[in-house]
Amino acid sequence: MFRFFKNKARYDRGQLFPYLIAILVAVLTVAMITVNLGQLGIFKTDASNAADAGALAAASTLSSYLLGIGFQSDQMCGIMLVEVVAIIIAICTVYGIPVAIAIYIALTIKQYVTYFKAMEDGKMAWSNAKKAALQYAFQNAGVDEPRPTFKSFLANVYGISDPDGLSPGQIIYYNRIYALGDDPSASESTRRNIKKYSQTGFSRFMEGSWYWDDGAWGEIKPGNIAPAIVTNGYGWNANGLNSFDAGSDDWGSFENSIRVQVMGNIMYPLSMYNPAEELWDNIKDWIEDKIVLPWWLEWLDDAMTFLIWPAASIMSELLPGGLMMGSGSTADLVNNTDNNHITVTVQRKKHDNNLGLWRFRYGTVQSQASSHTYRDTGDNDIKPMLFEDLAHFIGQLFSGGGWKYEWFDTEKHLFETELVTAR
Repeated sequence: MFRFFKNKARYDRGQLFPYLIAILVAVLTVAMITVNLGQLGIFKTDASNAADAGALAAASTLSSYLLGIGFQSDQMCGIMLVEVVAIIIAICTVYGIPVAIAIYIALTIKQYVTYFKAMEDGKMAWSNAKKAALQYAFQNAGVDEPRPTFKSFLANVYGISDPDGLSPGQIIYYNRIYALGDDPSASESTRRNIKKYSQTGFSRFMEGSWYWDDGAWGEIKPGNIAPAIVTNGYGWNANGLNSFDAGSDDWGSFENSIRVQVMGNIMYPLSMYNPAEELWDNIKDWIEDKIVLPWWLEWLDDAMTFLIWPAASIMSELLPGGLMMGSGSTADLVNNTDNNHITVTVQRKKHDNNLGLWRFRYGTVQSQASSHTYRDTGDNDIKPMLFEDLAHFIGQLFSGGGWKYEWFDTEKHLFETELVTAR
């Protein structure tokens, strides 16, 4: 007996087992922490991606509008030139003055109609930009709402509580409807149930553009102005409840939710372009650059400005020839493009996930991104380029530069888009 215990005292096999247990516990703990941090990183990345996507989509919408307005401005400039030529030709005819007056009235009305339409389009541009921002932000927010199961679909739409009793042909038939999410041959009430129990609430929320109507501002139609700040959200629970089916604006009360806020301008301040005045300014600058008057004739410069500038201003009001941003100054253009940001804020809440060994605590994260349209070069503008290009062409011609010209270069109306801030 003594010998047995003596041998056991010197027995060293199995000494590593306690250390192995400790190492396994440490490895599992580190692994769970790493997985948790990775899940949190993905969670925050989804919110960040959503804000970035929404902001860039909004800026792209505004850029497309500015390009279209530039084309409209060029078109108005061409109409003005046609008007001037037609009036000159009409005056040379027998019944010239009445015909000239009729031509002037008709084409001038068309110019002002185009102007007021461009103003309305400017309102809708910002409304559409906010709508695009909401759409892309929601779509990229990482919604993980579970889809209704096939069994739930059969029970709630067709009252089939035992799917195992269906024939293979019936399973194929119902599964096709479940996959498509619709059955055109069914009644309206049945089709609504099919959509409800074959699609997630979020899919229907996005499909019907309900993200663009939270009841606060209503549906934005042409001629309306979207508010400077629009906010909408969507909430859901793991058990299938969601804010869309509940008709609730209290999406934040659900265990999972997304809140998107878009802040931006409400319209672009447009005004009629003054082609005659700018043409005179270009000619005057060219004359001052190419012709140096002696000191005793410098008074001619001031005299010509005093006499011609008012006439050019009156002519521009009588013959509108395009569009410009605000007063037409570079500062106005920069303030309404480069410095005019649209900001998207995405707030995402996710319920904790208990895996037994570790509880993933997500909570609420928020990301924000701002974007804008900006001028890639100093030439980008919405004003018509004909008179500027014509003055440049005349300057080249008289300076011996030849017959080279670049008229109606559409690239001068292009505006780039970029993220200004993202956090």
